[in-house]
Amino acid sequence: MNATIQYTKKGIWVLLLLLSITACNKENLNQQKAMQIVINGYNGSDNALQVLVDTTAYGLWVSNGKHLIKPASVFEFNIVYTYPVNQPPQRVMLLDTITQKIVFSQALPIAGTKAIFNYLYVGGKELAVPAPATGTAANPLGFYISYTDNDEPFDISLYRIDNNSGQEYRTWLAKNVKPNTWIQIDYTADTAFDSNNELSNASICFTKPGTTDQWAFRDNESSSKRSVGGMGFPKAGETGVTLSWFLKPGDWTLETSRLFFHPDRN
Repeated sequence: MNATIQYTKKGIWVLLLLLSITACNKENLNQQKAMQIVINGYNGSDNALQVLVDTTAYGLWVSNGKHLIKPASVFEFNIVYTYPVNQPPQRVMLLDTITQKIVFSQALPIAGTKAIFNYLYVGGKELAVPAPATGTAANPLGFYISYTDNDEPFDISLYRIDNNSGQEYRTWLAKNVKPNTWIQIDYTADTAFDSNNELSNASICFTKPGTTDQWAFRDNESSSKRSVGGMGFPKAGETGVTLSWFLKPGDWTLETSRLFFHPDRN
């Protein structure tokens, strides 16, 4: 009788243990992880591009097609992708919606919560983005201005005017540079452009060499100037912040894509 009771107790204990293990395994299977996936750049092809995360497609049926990358357009793709912890996504891809060819494919990081990529398709080919400089006491900045109307040089400056005093401030970033090539500079924040407040009221200007009011692109201010707000320019005390931008002058705007994304900077 005692042996039967002991056997029954052991059986119940084993059953409870198995149920506990099953519950834990089920809980692990249901755990979700999130990854922010950012792709910035320019689609200079004639066809729209669709983003794929493994087999998940961001097509016309997702948010009314807002994630589709339009042809001949600057773009910034930014989503939060959730997945079971035991099934991490492997790759992010860009699919040409007409040819059905994969034009871009990169492995996603195994660890971490952010994945950031650049894709520039210009002049019929993918354009490489130079690797960030390291070990510099300044802030490496890169500009690529895609402009085919002419090949004339231009200057780049930051400009703002104090709304109270009317005083003007300008600092030169580069002089006598040309479009359709990478322009690399080491930048330390000028005292007139080193805070959020000052930068939010500043503009980046592209002017003909040696001038401040002769616009470089299409002789048009709107095509040659844009607000610095949102570009993420380094502020006072910052060093080693790598930033690059792809800029394309349009008829009435200077389209911009920020290629290196720093989500933790204020």
